[in-house]
Amino acid sequence: MKIKLIVTMALCLIIVLPIVGCVIHIIDQRDRIRDNSGAAIYVKKAKRRPWIKVYLILSKFFFTQGYIDKISRRYEILCPGDFGKIAEKTMNTVLLSWFCCSLEIFIIFIIKPNLHNSILAIILIFVINNEIINYRVSNLEIKLLEEMANFISDVRHNYHINRMVDDAILLSMEDISYEMKLHAQKLYEITLSNNLKEDVSRYNAAANNKYLKTFLALCISVIEFNDKKINGQQLFTINLQHLKREIHIEILKRRKLKHVFSGTVFVTMAVCVPIDAIQSFGLSIVPELDRFYFGQVGMLYVGVILLSAVIVYLMINNMKEIKRFIPKNYWYLERIESLRFIKNALDNYFEKYYSKTLRLKETLKRVGETITPRQLLLKRMLAATITFFIGIGLIFYIHINNRQNILNKVTNIRVITTITAAKQLELAEDIILQTVRELKKEKVTQDFILQKLMKEKQIHNSHFAEELSLEITNRIKHYQEEYFHWNELLFCIFVSGIAYYIPFWLILYQKRLLHMNMEDEINQFHSIIYMMMYIDHMTVKNLMEQLELFAVVFKPAIQECINDYNSGETEALLNLKEKEPYGPFRRLVDNLIRCDRISIDKAFDDIASDRENYHDRRKQENEISINKRMDIVKPLSFIPAVLVTIYLLLPLLYASLKELEGFRESMSTLGF
Repeated sequence: MKIKLIVTMALCLIIVLPIVGCVIHIIDQRDRIRDNSGAAIYVKKAKRRPWIKVYLILSKFFFTQGYIDKISRRYEILCPGDFGKIAEKTMNTVLLSWFCCSLEIFIIFIIKPNLHNSILAIILIFVINNEIINYRVSNLEIKLLEEMANFISDVRHNYHINRMVDDAILLSMEDISYEMKLHAQKLYEITLSNNLKEDVSRYNAAANNKYLKTFLALCISVIEFNDKKINGQQLFTINLQHLKREIHIEILKRRKLKHVFSGTVFVTMAVCVPIDAIQSFGLSIVPELDRFYFGQVGMLYVGVILLSAVIVYLMINNMKEIKRFIPKNYWYLERIESLRFIKNALDNYFEKYYSKTLRLKETLKRVGETITPRQLLLKRMLAATITFFIGIGLIFYIHINNRQNILNKVTNIRVITTITAAKQLELAEDIILQTVRELKKEKVTQDFILQKLMKEKQIHNSHFAEELSLEITNRIKHYQEEYFHWNELLFCIFVSGIAYYIPFWLILYQKRLLHMNMEDEINQFHSIIYMMMYIDHMTVKNLMEQLELFAVVFKPAIQECINDYNSGETEALLNLKEKEPYGPFRRLVDNLIRCDRISIDKAFDDIASDRENYHDRRKQENEISINKRMDIVKPLSFIPAVLVTIYLLLPLLYASLKELEGFRESMSTLGF
């Protein structure tokens, strides 16, 4: 009961602490509230826009600061510069998530509090929160891409009026959504700037939308070098049309991913919810299953089900997510790493395995992880340590729970005796529990228990007394054997060893997923090159910078090539070719090297010749890529369902076989 109370309080604190923090900050900041830029926002204004007030409070409260910051940074990409809109959308998402999580806690845990439901409630809090945030942000991203395609189409048409890029952008801002207007306003201001290069560099460093960056690059090329005709059409309008098609391909891909993955998370997590109902159903049919469901094997099996569901969910999430550009903050690892004795231990370890560390560092860069090899090692050690102590705590809990069941429950009374009278069965339960509680720490034998029962004259039937004495003796032995064994320690060490490797395995899993995107990324590179290859004064370095905006898999290598460009163009490209063994990418780099002798449009003439079938091929390749992902995801999503099915059927099947065996023995004793 104490454990249930503690877990209930812990879950309630998840919801209560932010509210308490809000109240404290409201009292402390009655006079005025400051936003992130330091500008004063007075209470009267905050009252007119209450979400800003709540947002500022939660963003400064210790328990919610990182959580609010993580969500708001995703909205900052979509609503740049509008603090009020960011605060509004962040708080709408936060309140919706907290409401759903509170409802889930009430339905799953508070109605029937136990260890299994408490763990399940915590897992579902993580899943529900993550899914709500991803759902709302992804919807807004798709909406912004659609508005972007319409905006680019309007710019393309308005450009024909007077062939002025800034006027075309201004005219296109009339009938677009508020979010898109924020982006368009920034682009318009840059086109009017007197310091184009500085403002473009500043925009590219701050913005994360690769399509808007490419659009800006096309606009600046026209402003600086004027437009020209290719095959009787204006180059700028042709490039805008290709950029619009690229955006439509991205929209189609995101919608397809959203559709095919829509049911996988539900299938993975929903099967974990009825575990408690399965226990009740099994006990209603066969009460003797109490020993299995609440024993060591049953509780560990439930733990395996929940752990498998979490791992499968993380794998599916990595499979379906579009690459994010928001770096993760590992502040807790940084603090641990700064401790002197840990720092010295890490220094010694990485000096010993220096070459291995370099390979790991390269892998982390490739998958886009901001964590360092030292922090990854700390994360693995923390995972192993936490898992080890959780395992020990769980085993102690199981032993305590088993002892309580032995002392307080007799679910197999109809199995251990042939007596059927209700009063005698009730008397038998009282005798078993009373005797076990009295002799639980003594060394006893069945004969001793039998003599005790007959001596106290509570039972007059000798056969009935033998049955009860056998059950009492077994219960006392089981009670005395419920302690922490050495093999359980080995089990905890084994599980913690697996937990130690899980963060590293997830990195390798992400690396494999990125390899699946290589071909799609090369096709995207070809599209960018086709838009840029006819622009006057376009250099290989400028082209590489544009490719770097769209790169994910090849981003670290391209960045390093751009940094090494001052040491020699050809040498930097040759090093890039050596580092990336993927064939199509190496052929692309070969064409870039040829640009030293011939023009860019001639070096990539094969791209232009194959342009007619390009977009259809891209759509088909995206379809194949998504189908490959689903071929991996579908079997994974059914792993928890299979485990739950085994949990439902196997105990009932085993109990049925035991009943059948007992019936056969009773029939054989009667001579049948």
